[in-house]
Formats: sequence, structure tokens, C-alpha cells
Amino acid sequence: MVFTGSRYIGVEVTTPQNAQGTSPRVLALRVIPPTPGALDHLVIEGTRLDQLAAQLYSDPTKYWLILDANPDVLNPLELLAPGRRISIPRDRIVSSP
Repeated sequence: MVFTGSRYIGVEVTTPQNAQGTSPRVLALRVIPPTPGALDHLVIEGTRLDQLAAQLYSDPTKYWLILDANPDVLNPLELLAPGRRISIPRDRIVSSP
């Protein structure tokens, strides 16, 4: 269900019963580990998380690292407001437990 390298590696798979009486397999909530920023980045007009991740980590799908390092902002669009300073963490390898 979870591919190797996913940020959801190690997250429990649960089967809660829904209103229809069925129990689909779903992932439990993912605990976000402490993710200290390695540097600050000043957002400019047109900044996109995937492009920033591609530039910094050589992988546009690692945009979630930036989101994890800025937990005070829940909406990625707010994170990308021009003039905002955001934390950029070091790259980390996600491995199987």
C-alpha cells in the first residue's frame, strides 16, 4: 500500500468502520518528526513548492519536506505568500522500519 521511500513508511494501516458499515483500509495519522530548518528562504512571486524541491533536493516530489519544516502553516498557498520567510530543511532519506 505504501511505496518504498514514501513519507508514510511505518504508518499503521487501520480498518475503521464507516457509516455504511464497511471497513476500508486507511492509513493512520502520520506523526511529523521534528524538522529543523537548515536555511531560510525568502518566497518571491511565482514560487512553487515542487520547483523549489527540485532545485534543492533534485526531486520535485520532496516538497513535503518543506511543508514539514513549516508546521505553523497548514495551507501551502499561505506558505508561498511573496515576502514570507520559510524554513528549508536538509534532505532526509525515508526508509522502511
